[in-house]
Amino acid sequence: MRVGLSIDPPLASIPTLLAAEGVDVYQTVLRDPGRFGNYGVPEPADRAALVEGLRGRGTWGVAHGSLLINLASPEGRIRNSSVSSLLADLKVAAEVGIDAVCFHVGYSKGHASVDEALAMATRKLGELIERMPAGPRLLLENSCEGSELGQTIPELARLVRDVGAPAERFGLLIDTCHLHAAGFDLAGEDAGQRLADALAAEGILERVVAFHLNDCQLPCGAHRDRHATPGAGTIGIGVPSVARHPAFATLPGVLEVSVEDARLGLQYLRQHGALAG
Repeated sequence: MRVGLSIDPPLASIPTLLAAEGVDVYQTVLRDPGRFGNYGVPEPADRAALVEGLRGRGTWGVAHGSLLINLASPEGRIRNSSVSSLLADLKVAAEVGIDAVCFHVGYSKGHASVDEALAMATRKLGELIERMPAGPRLLLENSCEGSELGQTIPELARLVRDVGAPAERFGLLIDTCHLHAAGFDLAGEDAGQRLADALAAEGILERVVAFHLNDCQLPCGAHRDRHATPGAGTIGIGVPSVARHPAFATLPGVLEVSVEDARLGLQYLRQHGALAG
């Protein structure tokens, strides 16, 4: 797998850090992830520096959407702000050549049933995809906490099917920590095969575009989002098992830990034959 770093703004720092660490995959944010609105949006000079710094380098990048996104919210204001925030990120991503924007779809809290919440999220996702600009792909990321939607592979598959958007517009980003914490045991040498089989059984294996290749601090099924450096958590050898599986080996993956911890994670993945090249 092509594995890289999560890098906070300014965007101008990304080319230098990628070169220093010898990787070509990155994740960043394009606004303050804890707020709606145009807070922390990169200035034109910062955007231009990213474009120029990565020109001709063959990198792959993803922007993480706001942590407030809730396309299933019972409140119309929050649903609409969620759509606006993702659209704004997609537009900046298109301008600077970032390949995708990932997001968590929302929560069932406030609804009479999970089905009702999924139906609401599906409707808003459809509206969003109809309005999104050409270029970057929208990637639904699996979740693991509380009433979050999209915690299981069948629920991800339902959202993909019900939205009905083409694969070049709408795909999946799998976070290994989240999946393990949600109850899909990724520990063990056969983790990659079991994951590929489960995705294929739901007809969404080809929808997987990228990974957050995180280990997990807590036991399988803990339903808490606590990332660990690959090799330092409860998934262990399952992380490189996923990264080197033929279905995933050519995809990009991001380590959502500090740069210092990512160095250790890259070393662990390299030792277990899980890095491309």
